[in-house]
Amino acid sequence: MNGLLQHLATIGLVVMLALPGTAQRRSASPDRDADPPAGDVGAASASHRELKPLDIPFGAITALHLHPDGDLLATDGQARQIKIISPAGKQVGSIELDFAPEALDVSADGTLFCGGQGRLAKLTKNGRVLKIVDVPGATDSQVDETTRRRARDRPTRISGIAATDRHVFVAFGSGWSLGSKSRLFRFDLDWENAKLLAEGLRGCCQRCDLAAHNGVLYLAENAAHRVVAYDRDGTILNKWGTQSRLALEGFGSCCNPMNLCFDGEGVLYTAESGLGRVKRYTSDGRFLGLVGYIGVERFSLAGDLAASCSNIAIAVTPDGGRVYVMDFKNNQVRILEKN
Repeated sequence: MNGLLQHLATIGLVVMLALPGTAQRRSASPDRDADPPAGDVGAASASHRELKPLDIPFGAITALHLHPDGDLLATDGQARQIKIISPAGKQVGSIELDFAPEALDVSADGTLFCGGQGRLAKLTKNGRVLKIVDVPGATDSQVDETTRRRARDRPTRISGIAATDRHVFVAFGSGWSLGSKSRLFRFDLDWENAKLLAEGLRGCCQRCDLAAHNGVLYLAENAAHRVVAYDRDGTILNKWGTQSRLALEGFGSCCNPMNLCFDGEGVLYTAESGLGRVKRYTSDGRFLGLVGYIGVERFSLAGDLAASCSNIAIAVTPDGGRVYVMDFKNNQVRILEKN
């Protein structure tokens, strides 16, 4: 009997360690390369190393994007602002908002497109608001008043924004689970003429990031472990990606790739939540190599699931020499710099 009780106690300890709130954690030192996950045979080939994170406080960091002039823009949901950060890593200004921002993109001419709490905004870098609208559903005339009220009171998360020279694409999520579904809309540059392009997209916990390059839209359908490319009308041009716990070119954890970004040469960078891993691909999915790790908190067993849906937005300098990575859990901007 004593042996049986001891065995049961051991099982209980393992279960406790697997719970998100009691998971065993470790993180890399901020001024050295992050320790790779066990079994990642490509870790030694990382092209970038981690520097110290930016010394800028955030209440709740939610999105990153580089402005064409070289400044880094980072949204703070708690402060309801967009922080403007110079290439030297110093905050040089901020844009105040009347909503908590959740997603951000910047067009080639420097116009900002931002959204959060059921609202979509177009503004200049100096903070001048050009247009603000509600997300589709909150004011649509074709839906009944109950539906409009629910949309206003409980708006879905804006999980991705991508602007081209003609349109703005937005992904809206619903639900808080691995089974969450997202819808993809297209707008003109003044947030008019909304058109539903796709629905039922598998974005865990309302996260379905977007990036645009050469007029093509790329969506990180993370719960399906793939990247999907669309034309402006929502026709699928390509889709690629596989789930793998060991192969470096595959996407690990439950829901990845979580975030996307292009550099100035058209190379696609992907970020994997729960692993803290950034990699490079061609736009059609050919693996180019490991960029590096940011040393995020590691979890064991069931704890992996708890870390898997963290936003890990990235912004890449045009030459690919520096990658800014959003550390959602620690409210920091981490930096990977080319070796």
